[in-house]
Amino acid sequence: MSGEVMTFRGEYHFLSNMYSARFEWDGRTFLNSEAAFQSAKSLDPAVRDGFSAMNGMVAKREGKKVQLRADWETVKNGVMEEVVRAKFSQNPDLLQKLLDTGDLELTEGNGWHDTYWGVDARTGKGENHLGRILMKIRSELGGAAYTERVQRLRDERDSEKQSEAAALQTAIESVQAELNALPTCDFTGMEMRTKAFGRVKILRQEENRLKFEVNGVEKTFALPACIAQGFLIPDDPAVIAAFQRRQELEEKLKSLQKNGLPK
Repeated sequence: MSGEVMTFRGEYHFLSNMYSARFEWDGRTFLNSEAAFQSAKSLDPAVRDGFSAMNGMVAKREGKKVQLRADWETVKNGVMEEVVRAKFSQNPDLLQKLLDTGDLELTEGNGWHDTYWGVDARTGKGENHLGRILMKIRSELGGAAYTERVQRLRDERDSEKQSEAAALQTAIESVQAELNALPTCDFTGMEMRTKAFGRVKILRQEENRLKFEVNGVEKTFALPACIAQGFLIPDDPAVIAAFQRRQELEEKLKSLQKNGLPK
């Protein structure tokens, strides 16, 4: 398993602080981690109590009205970590789902431009503190079995990459061998038909370039495309077929080298 969770919605909604999950924290029972987190903004026990029965959206709204404790900016990351740890440690089914994410990067991509707890989905920028806390807790609560599982997944991924690399190299070598086996031609001095200029005489051949003159002006055709695409037409059909195949193989080789094997 490898990759990244880009949003805490759908099958990964359980990672969101808005997800309904009952747990105890700070001597109170909360219905979701958003409510627990928002309650900690105040040091007034009565205000904190009021968040216990709130759903996540209401808690987030009410949290904006709370008079912030003086040390909030200093303690808020620690509070978030405590709350999220309580949520997962007290809900074994959610903990298992968290562990099942393996070594996926957990990123709370969002459309509300939160670049502190998550990442702005539009700009791709953000510190992703919530995602980092989740990954830390995943590692801590998973214990040795989780560590071994992640290592096994990484070993399997490395093995797959090695196999893919070997298969790619084999494919490249096969294409290159077929290219090398195709006949080569020196067209210098030969006359051939062209699509645009009638018959012309090839003045010289420079690697994959053919030089000829039209009305005293030197022009150039590139091989193998000029023959494969019918701009220059040799009299021998076998030569045409060979250059068409050469172009196919060269394009295939470039694709393999750039993009790898087709998925």
